[in-house]
Amino acid sequence: MALSLQTFASGPLETNAYLVVDDDTNRALVIDAPPEVTPALLAAIEAAGVTVDQIVITHAHWDHIVDAAALRDALGVPLVAHPLTRDRLAPPNGAAPGAPFPIAPVTPDGWLDEGDTVPLGTYTFAVMHLPGHDPAHIVLYGEADKMILGGDVLFPGGHGTTEVAGADQAVMDQSLARLAALPGDVTVYPGHGVSTTLGAEASWLKG
Repeated sequence: MALSLQTFASGPLETNAYLVVDDDTNRALVIDAPPEVTPALLAAIEAAGVTVDQIVITHAHWDHIVDAAALRDALGVPLVAHPLTRDRLAPPNGAAPGAPFPIAPVTPDGWLDEGDTVPLGTYTFAVMHLPGHDPAHIVLYGEADKMILGGDVLFPGGHGTTEVAGADQAVMDQSLARLAALPGDVTVYPGHGVSTTLGAEASWLKG
């Protein structure tokens, strides 16, 4: 069994979307929907011959959701997110003034919260609710495969900013402590930039 992953950095903030594929079943997940990512993602999905089961939104900051409605319409699959994203996804522009792109309203087809699971072919990801950067922030943790699809919680050398509306450094510290308790060889695929491991960040992550 094997999982494969493609990264699509898109939009002015080079926000990462991910196409995660169970190679044995050709089932796939899409993680996040940054601006202008839809054409590249659709081309990759067609080229790989995979079937996307759902789109998972890690949080509802504008740079992660601009293409949410377009992707859902194009793929015809459910879009899921944390319940606290509801007001910003439909209509998100009301809660994201100054976003440099129009954001089509989209209502998630389902909700994910702490303790839920997301299936992918023969694999299962655990949902962790890790607020701090955003109250609605979730990540997907594949324990057996030692990977986290992490949105804007953890980056190489630092964490998601807490200097935006709704952010809270004390809450972020609690979320980071949860990550610090996981094995060091877990790879984190973040919402911007390159991947890292929890072990590589241990010197600051554990305080």
